[in-house]
Amino acid sequence: MIRINLLPKRVRKEALKSDLMLFVLLLIIAFVAGAGIYVSNATQITHLKTDVARTKQSIASMDKFYKEYLALEKQKKEMSARISVIEKIREGRGLAARILYDLPSLVRESVWLKRFKKDEDRFDIEGRALENESVADFVEKLSQIPYARDVELKSVEDVTEEGVLVKKFLVQGNLSL
Repeated sequence: MIRINLLPKRVRKEALKSDLMLFVLLLIIAFVAGAGIYVSNATQITHLKTDVARTKQSIASMDKFYKEYLALEKQKKEMSARISVIEKIREGRGLAARILYDLPSLVRESVWLKRFKKDEDRFDIEGRALENESVADFVEKLSQIPYARDVELKSVEDVTEEGVLVKKFLVQGNLSL
């Protein structure tokens, strides 16, 4: 197929000229739009940087308050720990007195206690007895006390003290209210 251009050359030049003008105009519009977006972004970045700087300055000015807050929190924890220790001491003081009050009623004439040791919730009792039945009776009565838990006879052995053969025993257990 053959194409025949029936338009005169002048019209073609004018069409080319108008197309070129349109292209340049669109190019200028695109450049202006790109420049506008760039300037808008640049000003937004500048504003954000100043906001970040202001925020950092605000944080730096509040840093001394934050350190004071941390110091107060540390003091609060220390005071709570001290209070809990005092409460434990108060609880343990009454319990130790109660045990010392109850122990003489548990001991027979043929049993005597040499040592009573209390560490936190544990207790150790070392004693002597003339016979095994007295030791068994003492351990049984001790285990029936409501605040004595896990009472256990750890050892019984024959020893000679002042020329008399006696049973040396060790009892351990837990204390709780």
